Amino acid sequence: MTYRFQIFKKKQATCENAVNLREFSNISDANRSMIRSFLIGFLLLFSFSSYGQYSIKGKVTDAETGDPIAFANVILTGTTVGITTDFDGSFFIESKVIADSIKVSYLGYVTQSKALSKESTQTINFQLRPTAFELGTFVFEAGENPAFEIIRRASAKRKVFDKRELIAYETKNYTKIELDVDNLSESFMRRKSVQSVTSVLDSIRQLTNDEGEKILPVFFSETVSKFYYRNNPELRKEIIEKTKVTGVGITDGSTTSQITGSVFQEYNFYKNWLRILEKDFISPIADGWKTYYDYDLLDSVLVGQDTCYKLQVYPRREQDLAFTGTIWIKKDDYALKQVDLTIPKAANLNFVERIKIQQELAPTVEGPLLPSKTRVLIKIGQISESTAGLLAKFYTATDSAIINQPKPTAFFNQAVELKPDFSQYPADFWTSTRPELLSEEELAVLQMVDTLKKIPIVRFYSEGLKFFATGYLPIRKVDFGPWTEFGNYNNVEGFRFGFGLRSNYKFSNKWLLEGYGAYGLVDQRWKYKAAVTRILDRKRWTTLQVRTSRELDQVGLEMENLEGNSVFLAASRFGTLRRPFVSTNQRLTFQREFFKGFLLTSGLNVAQFDPLYNFYYREKDTQELRSNFQTTELRAGIRYGRDEVIIINDNVRASLGSNKWPIVELNYAQGIQSLGGQISYTKLNFYLYQRLTMGIFGVGRYELDAGKVWGEVPYPVLKNHLGNETLFYTTAAFNTMNFNEFASDQFISLRYRQSFEGFLLNSIPLIKKLKWRMVGSANVLMGSVRDENIQNVPAFDPFGNSLTSFGRLDPTKPYLELGYGVENVFRFFRVDFFHRMSYLDNPGAKPFHVKVSAQIIL
Repeated sequence: MTYRFQIFKKKQATCENAVNLREFSNISDANRSMIRSFLIGFLLLFSFSSYGQYSIKGKVTDAETGDPIAFANVILTGTTVGITTDFDGSFFIESKVIADSIKVSYLGYVTQSKALSKESTQTINFQLRPTAFELGTFVFEAGENPAFEIIRRASAKRKVFDKRELIAYETKNYTKIELDVDNLSESFMRRKSVQSVTSVLDSIRQLTNDEGEKILPVFFSETVSKFYYRNNPELRKEIIEKTKVTGVGITDGSTTSQITGSVFQEYNFYKNWLRILEKDFISPIADGWKTYYDYDLLDSVLVGQDTCYKLQVYPRREQDLAFTGTIWIKKDDYALKQVDLTIPKAANLNFVERIKIQQELAPTVEGPLLPSKTRVLIKIGQISESTAGLLAKFYTATDSAIINQPKPTAFFNQAVELKPDFSQYPADFWTSTRPELLSEEELAVLQMVDTLKKIPIVRFYSEGLKFFATGYLPIRKVDFGPWTEFGNYNNVEGFRFGFGLRSNYKFSNKWLLEGYGAYGLVDQRWKYKAAVTRILDRKRWTTLQVRTSRELDQVGLEMENLEGNSVFLAASRFGTLRRPFVSTNQRLTFQREFFKGFLLTSGLNVAQFDPLYNFYYREKDTQELRSNFQTTELRAGIRYGRDEVIIINDNVRASLGSNKWPIVELNYAQGIQSLGGQISYTKLNFYLYQRLTMGIFGVGRYELDAGKVWGEVPYPVLKNHLGNETLFYTTAAFNTMNFNEFASDQFISLRYRQSFEGFLLNSIPLIKKLKWRMVGSANVLMGSVRDENIQNVPAFDPFGNSLTSFGRLDPTKPYLELGYGVENVFRFFRVDFFHRMSYLDNPGAKPFHVKVSAQIIL
């Protein structure tokens, strides 16, 4: 392809031969009459021509999604009269030139033409169908691509225009979200549950015309918010002022409203990597742009008042997590003006057929750019032919920017805040607030969602899905669950059945009552938990909790750390329990968030250890053998996540992870011989977790865990390192270590996992079609046990039976395991190969392990 660089200048008509009125008055009457007749004839001709002018308006949308296609080329066939669609896909053409048809084209879509009538005013809408993007279409000749210098200069100015360079900014945002079920296959439509809503599905035709695809809308929201950003330290906050949420299965909008604002819809192309759906995508103007992208300089065009270079971008390897599409870069300062980019279906993603981002940017008074409009479309494909797909649409409009007036750090304590009257507004509020009116399709979506959520069968399935995902079924002021407590089976309890409930936000926003009861048919023991939590302050999260429980536990598993993961907790109680014991606890806990990300926890815990396996330890003072013991601990801990995003889910906090900085925890426990305690000791534990974006090498994650126990204690009080003798891979354990193989009273461990995404495998011709991804891991542990904690475990119980003991780490010899593998096998499976590098002489140790796991990842 030969590079062409064309600049089209806007022509301005001038009137250089205007009639001089003074000269006109000096000519003869005959000539004057002739000229007057000429002018009158000219005016009549001009009037006739004006009358013959006609106008065409319309909208260009995606046939599969109904989403507007911005910046598409619209031209009258056989003429040079044309225009591009605006951000909302609309166009308006006025012309005196007569044409038979009008044509619309855009990169990544099939070009479409429609016939024109003879009417002076016409409305012509287009629905374009996406077409596959073929990398082989573009071939470059020798010599540097002229687009490279433009990209080079735009990349060099990233810091100049990056909004993160501002000291602070705040904006008023309007956000609109729509979720639709699409790809409604015939097999899906034939289901009994679907046929019961056939009459509703038939009315979907009003959302599309004969050229479009049928969709079933299930969620629609509108949100007006204030967004605040502060640099150094980098903090964000969104205050939801007003929100309207309607959706299938949505019974309480308070939690949903916290994630429908713009804080989760931020797309900054001046960052090297954009995180979308927990995947990192390389920006077209990133530092390493030449490694990932090729470019084609298409034109120089006028966008608003700015002359811009129009460039086509596309990935060098179609499997890379990179964009294809068009970007516009201003000619005078090389700032981004607007983008229209897509992640193609060939990218190494699961289930995601398309991600499309359109964005317009506007300069601030200080120079950096803020997005004025952003539209995002995410299309999730069918998992199987008998299922449907999902379509998510996001739109954000930003205005009223205030620059460099930073709020105090304390203002950002809560990442997302709801105003007390966020769901109350006058009838005409949204009509007067929206940047633009809802389209006919969106009004139909609202009507459809309101209709669907009232249908009993739809409510049944939506509530059932939510029950499975959250574990709880809300019924008025009480939530029943979790369902994982309803039934289980293991070698100690036999069949176990139970029942639980908790109060919800409708009951009170200051009190949380929760509990469950369970019974085992074999051991004939009742297990239970009952807790009362008083929420003292929701803004600076402050709670006081009293709790009592009696439950089965296993040495080394520490089930209290698994309470946030009900599925894994249930799985740990299934099958064969190793070194089980009955744990009885009474606990008092106080929590307070003193400033953004800094949470302090303190309390008192009284616990009783009653083993269900052959266990004895030698009591320190009397040297008697005891099989059970009681501890009383004074506890204190701090947790700090500098940029961790926290939302309030009813009456509990939920973490959505951190963006850049690590999450740090430090916990202290002091065992005292009072209030029933029989052992004196001190425990200190440090934990650090961070997710690392590593560019071409994918994403890394590490966990650093270190601890120490002072005092002579039974080994269940020590750190019993979690092993994994099963066939299944888990990130929570050492995957080549046996159960209860090692215990330590001082230790440090580093666990590292690397997801290489498409690194290397995307370049192998046959393998890249499979979309496999390499993974790797390295786990290392150093630890030791003092002699007194070894000696307090006797070799035999009082009856002469051999006792179960524990392994001892050599403080000079690390435990090391290395792993590698492939994920995304048949889209659902992962296979890991682990090599145990040390302690190979231990009983039962195996040098090589194969682990498998099932996962749903994008």
